[in-house]
Amino acid sequence: MRQGIAFIWCVWSAFLVHSSLQQQINIGAFFYDNEIELEKEFTDVINAINGPEAEQTFTLNPLIKRLRPEDGSLILMGHACDLIDNGVAAIFGPSSKAASDIVALISNNTGIPHIEFDAADEEQLAEKPNHQMTLNLYPSQLILSKAYADIVQNLGWRKFTVVYDAEDPKASARLQDILQLRELHNDVVRVRKYTKDEDFRVMWKSILGERRIVLDCSSDMLVDLLNTSSEFNLTQQYNNIFLTNLETYNDNLQDLTADNETFAVNITATRLLLNPDPQAYMQQYGYVTQEDNVVSESTETSRTLMLDLLHDSLHLFAQAWRNATYFYPDRMSVPRMSCDFGPTGGRPWLMGRYLARLMKGTSGVNSASFRTSNLQFDEDGQRINFNIEIYDPVDNIGIAIWDTRGQITQLNVKDKVQKKIVYRVATRIGPPYFTVNDTAAALNLTGNAIYQGYAVDLIKAISEEVGFEYVFVPVADQQYGKQDKITKQWNGIIGEIVNNDAHMGICDLTITQARRTAVDFTVPFMQLGVSILAYKSPPKENEWQAYLKPFGGEVWIWILISVFAMSFLKVIIARIAKAEWENPHPCNRDPDALENQWHLHNTFWLTVASIMTAGCDILPRSPQVRLSEATWWIFAIIIANSYTANLAAFLTNSKMEGSITSLKDLSAQTKVKFGTINGGSTYNLLAESNETVYRLAFNLMNKADPSPYTKDNLEGVDRVATSYGDYMFLMETTTLEYHREKNCKLRSVGEKFGEKHYAIAVPFGADYRSNLSVAILRLSERGELFNIKQRWWKQKNNTCVEEADPNATPDMTFSELRGIFYTLYIGILIAFIIGIIEFLVYVQQVALEERLDFKQAFIKEIIFVLRIWNNKKPSSGSTTASSLRSTPVHSIGKSMERTPKSARRIVLGRSSEEMRELPLPPATRPSPSCSGSGERGSEREGEEEEARV
Repeated sequence: MRQGIAFIWCVWSAFLVHSSLQQQINIGAFFYDNEIELEKEFTDVINAINGPEAEQTFTLNPLIKRLRPEDGSLILMGHACDLIDNGVAAIFGPSSKAASDIVALISNNTGIPHIEFDAADEEQLAEKPNHQMTLNLYPSQLILSKAYADIVQNLGWRKFTVVYDAEDPKASARLQDILQLRELHNDVVRVRKYTKDEDFRVMWKSILGERRIVLDCSSDMLVDLLNTSSEFNLTQQYNNIFLTNLETYNDNLQDLTADNETFAVNITATRLLLNPDPQAYMQQYGYVTQEDNVVSESTETSRTLMLDLLHDSLHLFAQAWRNATYFYPDRMSVPRMSCDFGPTGGRPWLMGRYLARLMKGTSGVNSASFRTSNLQFDEDGQRINFNIEIYDPVDNIGIAIWDTRGQITQLNVKDKVQKKIVYRVATRIGPPYFTVNDTAAALNLTGNAIYQGYAVDLIKAISEEVGFEYVFVPVADQQYGKQDKITKQWNGIIGEIVNNDAHMGICDLTITQARRTAVDFTVPFMQLGVSILAYKSPPKENEWQAYLKPFGGEVWIWILISVFAMSFLKVIIARIAKAEWENPHPCNRDPDALENQWHLHNTFWLTVASIMTAGCDILPRSPQVRLSEATWWIFAIIIANSYTANLAAFLTNSKMEGSITSLKDLSAQTKVKFGTINGGSTYNLLAESNETVYRLAFNLMNKADPSPYTKDNLEGVDRVATSYGDYMFLMETTTLEYHREKNCKLRSVGEKFGEKHYAIAVPFGADYRSNLSVAILRLSERGELFNIKQRWWKQKNNTCVEEADPNATPDMTFSELRGIFYTLYIGILIAFIIGIIEFLVYVQQVALEERLDFKQAFIKEIIFVLRIWNNKKPSSGSTTASSLRSTPVHSIGKSMERTPKSARRIVLGRSSEEMRELPLPPATRPSPSCSGSGERGSEREGEEEEARV
C-alpha cells in the first residue's frame, strides 16, 4: 500500500516538475503595418530565447496586434484589453507613431509590465504616477541632450549653427542643452529650422559661409539635406558637420563621397555603443556581420536601433522572469483580468509590479545577452545608463566613446590627414564600357567597387601606370555631350568637364570637331567606324513535302493522270499493232498462238521508268507504239529537267531580309525604318556631311514618324530586337559587335563607314593629359588594350550559330530533304506488305500441295528464306513434271493428232498462259535450223512438248 502511494507521489511530482519546466508565458506586442522588420525581429528573438526544447524552463508565446497609422486611442485600448484578457505577462510597444499613452495607462492599472523601445516624449511630473509599469529602452532625451553638448564642447566649437526639424516635437528636448548655449551666446550660436516640404536651399543660403553645423534630422532626409548644401559650398574640405541622429550608419553617406568629389566635409556622428561580443545570429550596424571578431558583408537588410532595442527588451523581460521564477516558483502565473477590474480583490497583478522592479534594477554591464551596453533605468523607467560612440560615418571609424558621467574617451585612431587629389572620372552607364556590378551592389559595396566594364579596367590600368586615385561619377542625364544652341551650355560628360565638376571623361566617347572646341582629348584608345545593326530572322524550316514544291498541286495531279492514261493507251495501241504480236517460241515456225508483251503492268513500268530515266528491257516494235513512246519521252525529259531546275530554289534557305546591304540601300527604301542616338557622333556625322547618301539618310530619319532617334545604344538595340526586321540602328562597330555577341538574333549589315576614334576627354590645359596619353600608348604596345577588349567583347558561353556567307552555296540539311526519305520509306513499306501477302498466299498453296498445316509450311518456307546463301530452290511442281516425263511420247503424239490442224488458229488477245491450255498439235519434225540432228531434234521436241504440257 505504501509503495503504491509512493509511486503515485513520484509520478505526480514528476508531472509538476515537467509542467513547471514547460510553462508557457504569453507576451503581447503592437506593430504597425510598415514595421515588418520589427515584427520579424520580435519572433526571431523569442525563438532564440526559447532555445532547444530539452533546455526550456519556460516558453514565450507571442501575441501580436497589428495597427494602422490612422488607428486612434480607442482601437489601441481595445487591442490592449484583448491582450490582457488573454493573460499576457508583458506588453511591448507600440512605437512612437502612436499618439496616445493609453497602453501605458492600462498596464499601470492592471499591473502588467509595459516595455517601450522607441524614442518617447519627456514625461511631465503629473504623468509619472500613471506610467509606473512602463520601461523605455531608448535613451532618455535629457541625457542625450547632455551628451550632445559635451561632444560639441569636446570638438572645440565656439561658433556654430544648429539646424533641426521644426515639425519634430522631440527635437527641442533632444537639443535643449545646446540651445541653452544660444541664450548665453546669441552671436556665436545660431538656430535654423526647416520643414520637409520647403526648399532646403533657402535655409542653407541663410547660413552661407558657416563652417560648423549641428544637424538634427531623420535618416530619410539626411542625404537630401547634405546634397542641397553642396550648392553653397557647405561640404568643402574645411567644413564640419555634427549629426545627432543615432541611426546615421544606415544613411549610406559613402555614396555622397563617391558621387561628389567636392563632398569633402568632415562629418562626425553618434550611435549607441554596441556590445563587442554579440550573439552569432545578430548583425552589427549597417550591412556587416561580426562573428568571432571577423567582420563580413551581408546582403540582408541593415539593422536599425529599434531592432537592437527590441532585442534587448525581450532579453530584459526573460531575465527578469527567470529571476522571479527562481524566488517565487509557485506564484508566477498570470491571472485573467480585464481593463476595468483587477483580479479577485480588485488589485492589480502584484508579480507584474515585481517584474517591473526587477527590470528597472537590472544592470546590463558586460552582459552578452544585450545588444547595447550598460542597460540601467531610473525609478520612472527611463534609461539612464548607456554609452555613445562618436565616429566618422563616411569611413565608419570610431573616434571616441561618451558615457553618462560626461567623460569622452578617445580611441586609438590616428588623426585624419589631408587627402590626396582624387580625380573625378565622368562617365555614363552603357555596356560594355561602364555598368553596375549587380553582385557588388547586392553586397552594398560603394565607390568604384560597384562598377565594371571596359572603361573601369582601362582607367584602372592607366592609374596603375601613372599613379593616381580616382572615383567614377556617372552623369545624371546619361548623355555624351551636346551643346545647346541657345544657351551654349554643354550637357553630359563634356558638360561635367567644362564646368570643372570632373577631371576626365571616359566611355564610348567619340572625338568630334565640336567637342574639341570645348575639351581636349588624349591619344585614341580605340579605332572604329559606323555600321548597321539589324534583326536576324530565324531560318524557316521547310515542310516535309518541300520536295514537291517545284511543281504545284495541279501539275502533280496532271502528271499522275498522264502516267495512268499513257499506260492504258499503250496497251490499246500495242494490241492493235500487228508487229507487237510475236511468236513465243522462235524455233517453231508454225506456232499455234502469238503473244503480246504489252500488258498493263509492263506499260505502267515503262511509263514511270521513262520519267525516272531508268532503263527497261521491254521496247516497242511497231511504228505507232514507238511514236507514242518517243512523244512520252520528250514529255518526261522536260518534266524531269524542270523539276531538277526548280528543286534547289525551294529546298535552300532564303537569304536575309531583302537586298539591304549598305547605307545606300537603306536610304533608297521606306519600308524599313532606321535611326541613331539623338545628338551623338553618328547623328552629327550624317547631319554635317555633304555626301549625298549621308544627307539622304539624315533627311529620311528626320521625316520618320515616330521618331527613329534614341537616347542611348541600349534603347536602339532593344528597338531592333523587338521590331523583327522593321527597324535598323546605326551605331559604332565596337558596340555593335558587343551586342551581336550577346544576342544571337542581331546581325550587322554592310561595310563600316565614317571612321571614328574613342579617347579620354580632359579640360583644356590639363597637365596630366600627356601622362594619360603616354600610359595609353604603353598599354597598346604591350597588348593590354587588346586583352581588355577581348575580355568584355567575347562572350564565354556564346552559343550563336555562325552567320552563313550569303555568296556561298548553303548545305542542304535533313529537314529540307526529309520528305524524300519519307517517300522512300513508305514505298519500301508498301513493297514489303505486298511481298508478305504474296508469301503468305504461297505458303498456303504449299501447305495444300504437300498436305501440311499452315504453321509447318510457314516455318519450312521462312527457314529457307533466311538461308540467304542458298540461291537454288526446288520446283513445287516437280512431281507433276516427273509424271509427265514417265508418259510415253507416242501417247502424247496420239492425243495431239486428235486435234485437226484447222483448229490451230491465232486468237488475238489471249495470253501465253491461255494459249498453253489449248490442245497441243501433233509432233512435227524439227527444221534443220533449229536442231543439229534428228535425234537431238526429237529430244528437244519432246522437251518442248513436256514444257507446253
